[in-house]
This record gives sequence, structure tokens and C-alpha cells, in this order.
Amino acid sequence: MDLKSVLTCLLLLPSLFSISQSPANESAPLSIAGQVLDSASQQPIEYATISLFQQGSPKAVNGAISSAKGVFKLEGLKSGFYDLLVESIGYMPYSAKNILVDKKNARLLDKILLSKKVTTLQGVTVIASQNLIENKIDKMVFNAEKDLTSQGGVATDVLKKIPQVSVDVDGNVELAGSTSIRFLIDGKPSTAFGSNIADVLQSIPSSQIKSIEVITNPGAKYDAEGLGGIINIILN
Repeated sequence: MDLKSVLTCLLLLPSLFSISQSPANESAPLSIAGQVLDSASQQPIEYATISLFQQGSPKAVNGAISSAKGVFKLEGLKSGFYDLLVESIGYMPYSAKNILVDKKNARLLDKILLSKKVTTLQGVTVIASQNLIENKIDKMVFNAEKDLTSQGGVATDVLKKIPQVSVDVDGNVELAGSTSIRFLIDGKPSTAFGSNIADVLQSIPSSQIKSIEVITNPGAKYDAEGLGGIINIILN
């Protein structure tokens, strides 16, 4: 290679380096993360609903549900100011205004502490084995693996045995009279439920179901259509 060719290569290197670096910096993902805790016990709150709004807008632009450790992360955000709303059954809602998200780094929020509501619950009479159905403070758990009569059916057959849950002849599910239900599998939203929910439930053998968690009356609206409750199917 002659001297002229060497000099040309050296002159092109800074430009190539700049081009290769710029897109990576511009496409750096923006996110907001945090943890939701009980203000009294400092224990993580699972299934808390996190809604993110652009400043001044009533329509949510992003959302998530907290994990078993109370952790959540909202990704794919643009630079700007946002309002945050955190809700959980039995707790007072939490809101934060004017949260700035920019391209410097991901935004890690301080621990979000929720205070419990003072409410009076109506009594529920359940005729079943004490080990089969567990009534907890924020949810009802149906231990399907302990129900020998459910082992030969599908998820729809199991749901029919849970108090406050009804299934019609077409496989449509209602929770406490509402059809606006968020279905989860092992605590996570499943893309399978984006299709026909009745068909999906018919495809899950009851022998694969460990338990079903039912959370009724979430209270505040999760989105424009509202949320009547959460059904979380725990698989073996």
C-alpha cells in the first residue's frame, strides 16, 4: 500500500468512529423503575398497578404490575415530564407529579410507600375444604392441585368452582359480575390472552394448574375501560 492510501485511511477513521457511536447514544432506552412497599410493615406489595401519564394528560401511556418483591419498571419512554399513579387493593392510591425523564440515564424512584385503607368487608361464606380455598387479606386462593375432581378437566372447569367467578356455556368468564378481568399466568401478562380468552382457558389442562389467585374489586380504574379484577393462574 502506498503512502497516499495510508493517509486516506487515517483520515476516514474518525468519521467512521463517529458514525458508529452516534446511533447507540441516540437510541439509549429511557425508563422509570421503583419499588412499592407497605408503609407500616415495609413489606413488598405484589400486583400493585402502576400507571404512567404524560404531564397533564388523563390517558395512560405506559403501565406495569409490581412483582413479588414490589419492583416495577416502565420502559420505552421518551424524554419529558410524567405523572405516576400507583394503586393496590386495600391501599390508598399514591401519585407523583412532574417526574422528569431525560436521556442522561434511567430514572430510579425512591421507595413508594402505600398506606392501608380502613374498610369494612362483607362476610363471605365458602362451603369447601379449608385447605382448598384460602381467603387472604387482598386475594382468594383456590388450590387446584388439592382438588382431585378437577384433575381431568381444563382451566374453565376449575374456574367454575371458585366463589364469585362464573362461566357461561360459551366459556366467557365473569368475576363478581364483571367481564373486565385481567388474566395473568404465573403473575405475568400472557400474550395468549390477547386472542380468544375462552379458547385459551380451554387449552390449559387442569392437571397443570397448581392454584388460581383471585383479586376482586381493584377499585380505581386501570385504564379507560376499567378493571373488574385479576385472575392469576399459577402453573405447576
